[in-house]
Amino acid sequence: MAEEKSDREVYRAYLDNTRRSEELQCEIMKGAREGEDVCSLLLKACRAISAMTGSDVFAQQVERSLRAVYGEALEVRKPLEVELQETEERLEKIRKAEELSDESDMKEAMHNAVRSHEAKIRHLKEALENSK
Repeated sequence: MAEEKSDREVYRAYLDNTRRSEELQCEIMKGAREGEDVCSLLLKACRAISAMTGSDVFAQQVERSLRAVYGEALEVRKPLEVELQETEERLEKIRKAEELSDESDMKEAMHNAVRSHEAKIRHLKEALENSK
């Protein structure tokens, strides 16, 4: 009986991945017609491939590489903007957690994370000023 449930779960995951891949393919076609940023389209294509294979690793690796090469090294605007937005969102979450924390060790670790995120945000904003 447990094997049947496992088969059902596998099939359900397969159907979810197929549906997600089809949604992404539609987004890609629409985005291509509307002139969406090529980097964004590439990431959607990678997410579709990951959905089809059932593994997020491919999309995550490509996204990291795009940020490193196109964002940091080549200073292309879009990857820098995405990273800046995500870094600012993380910073706000850390600040809120720091305010709520009662433990001094945790508070210190969060304070260090805040400083690190603030430095990264300054770096990203500077890179955006120099970007293409």
